[in-house]
Amino acid sequence: MRVMLLGGSNAGVYFGWAAQLQGLMPEHEITNRFLGAVGSLYGLARLIEAERRGEAAPDLVVFEYALNDVILLDAGFTTAALVHDALASVAQHCAERGVPLLFLCLRPRPTGGRRVSACVRRIDRIYRRIAKAHGVAPCVTPATIFGEERAEQFVDPHHLTAEASVRCAKVVADLISGGAIPVPRASRLHAPIFDYVSASQAEPQGRCRRVEIASTVFSGSFLEIARPGASRWPGRGRLAGLLLRSTHESGVYRITAGARAFARTAQSSMREIVPNLILLHYSRRRPRADFDLEIAMPDDESALAALPQEKTLLPAEPGAPFAEQRLQIAAVMFWSPSFWRRWLALLSLRFRQEKRSFR
Repeated sequence: MRVMLLGGSNAGVYFGWAAQLQGLMPEHEITNRFLGAVGSLYGLARLIEAERRGEAAPDLVVFEYALNDVILLDAGFTTAALVHDALASVAQHCAERGVPLLFLCLRPRPTGGRRVSACVRRIDRIYRRIAKAHGVAPCVTPATIFGEERAEQFVDPHHLTAEASVRCAKVVADLISGGAIPVPRASRLHAPIFDYVSASQAEPQGRCRRVEIASTVFSGSFLEIARPGASRWPGRGRLAGLLLRSTHESGVYRITAGARAFARTAQSSMREIVPNLILLHYSRRRPRADFDLEIAMPDDESALAALPQEKTLLPAEPGAPFAEQRLQIAAVMFWSPSFWRRWLALLSLRFRQEKRSFR
């Protein structure tokens, strides 16, 4: 069986659940496509990217981004609606290709904090709702794995100990071996929600070049933009995220869509751990684009500094002089949110539950 693992840093550390699962199930071909500090939106992008490259669909997807969704929701970089739509699209993607799907829903270390606890409950409800609506196997949660979640099961606020990771992997391995993980049920109400636009589809302007980058977490074609270069990205919807590579040369860039323009930085303090960092930058402003999104590296420093600044996760000061800064971008994700689509999906779920109760 070919198993694709999509998860955060708990799936990437050497003692994490993914490494333990590979040790427990050597007879299976397990591919670990983890990336830390990103959420379910990246998991969806990874599935789309794999298909775009012509990769064969896996026999099973294990999806572990609930913990990161909690962190990003708490920090204001995602919303409950965005998480809901990303998960619905993941389930629909797997349903249309006949791929079983399992949600592994880890959580941050329990501290008793009200705000984080509220985010945990909200994300938990969304995962459970999507699982029920699409007939996905019951979510694997800390209650499933440990019975009672305790702080000593964590090495830090966001990572399980090696022992806890082994217990997590054993639960997942037993479910896989049992052969009871179903293919999600496709929704007739589902319309395309996200538009994934890769660097190969972007229109470069000025000082740009296409580069092939290989890394342990993501390899592919990037568009590198130097000052004064720009790029146009064909797509419609709200800008949800940008898949970037943060290096020593990364700096401040400009985003323009419609009549809105703002600046943000591709430089990240996480580069202290990973010098060349692949990261999905969530857009908090989420400007609406209609095939007019421009991502640019202007050469007028004062004009760029005068623009509204959009916060990024763990930002840092650029390491290179302004004129020498670069931006390397692999893809952007456009989002077309719909309150009515989510309302109809919830209504459909309740109707099915009521219908079963009358049998």
